[in-house]
Amino acid sequence: MDIGFSTLEGYAKDSDRLEMTLKEANYQAVNDLFGKDKYVLGGGDRIEGFITLADQGNAKHISLWEEDSDNVVNTDSKWTVNWTHATTNMSYNRIELGMNMGDDVKVYDYLNGKRKNMFREFAEILHDAIFQSPTSASDELNPHGLISWISEGTDGSVGAFNAYSARYNDGSGTAYDVGGVASSASFNARYASYYADHDGNLGDNLITLLDRATIQTNFVPPIVVEEVAQKHNFMNYRYFTSINVLTNLNHLQLLSDDKVGPDLGKYHGHTIYKGTPFIYVQKLDTANTSTYGTDPILACNMDYIKVSILRENNFVLGKPYPRDQLHNVLKVTLDLSYAICSTNRQRHGFLINENSGL
Repeated sequence: MDIGFSTLEGYAKDSDRLEMTLKEANYQAVNDLFGKDKYVLGGGDRIEGFITLADQGNAKHISLWEEDSDNVVNTDSKWTVNWTHATTNMSYNRIELGMNMGDDVKVYDYLNGKRKNMFREFAEILHDAIFQSPTSASDELNPHGLISWISEGTDGSVGAFNAYSARYNDGSGTAYDVGGVASSASFNARYASYYADHDGNLGDNLITLLDRATIQTNFVPPIVVEEVAQKHNFMNYRYFTSINVLTNLNHLQLLSDDKVGPDLGKYHGHTIYKGTPFIYVQKLDTANTSTYGTDPILACNMDYIKVSILRENNFVLGKPYPRDQLHNVLKVTLDLSYAICSTNRQRHGFLINENSGL
């Protein structure tokens, strides 16, 4: 019988008497992507997918005796993403644990507190990674996060599919081909993501940019009965944004008139636009001129943005084992292998921000 593991599991289900301070105001991004929206894969040394980016040119209107067009063109491209690996651990002394036996509160604070704190720290590094991009081509520690796929485009754009490349988080925003697929205005243009520059104007102009973006990307959740939406997970639309954007939108909503209209509103305490909620992300309060710019709105359709998780390393909680040279100290590990992917950059959402000018 594994006493350490049995004790750990027994107190893991204890009552919630331990308060804990948190780094983030909320964890909806990590709960969505690593919870209900994840894909668990059985294996593979990387993640890959295929997307059609061109036409064969065989479709046309014809006269009665006109010959067919028999073009044979490779219209598909393959994107690939490598796994990202993450780990954490906790340690506890079995003698100290034994000394606390008989005092339920002490045991709870000592053991279960360590366990919860380990989970909290792990959730926070994953939450941070969602809004990161790698620092270079050789970076194996940071995933291609949302901002790699939903990237910044042309400075001053009022809205267009002009975000052809992603940018490394290297201080200078070096461009790279996310997923390994090259894209430009003249080559694989359909691989571009939608982008608009609000230029620091968070008033009525922002509503206009949102309106254009939602129309041009078809970023409008279907209207369905609430019970059906919950059962079938239809409502997979989110806006992730900063405190400046949210407070300005809230102010606009309070002053709602004919210029703003009913699209911007409130629902159960959430600020929404055309049925999609805005989620506050504290990290986005700090500008990043390499990647997401200043005061970004990351519009995400989770039907196309997925976290793939390796089945054999899917939040694996290890059994306690003695640490080297410390046989009375037991260590518990938590491991994960994952990759953040967009299966269709044309349909996955859009970015609106104050452009970095790079």
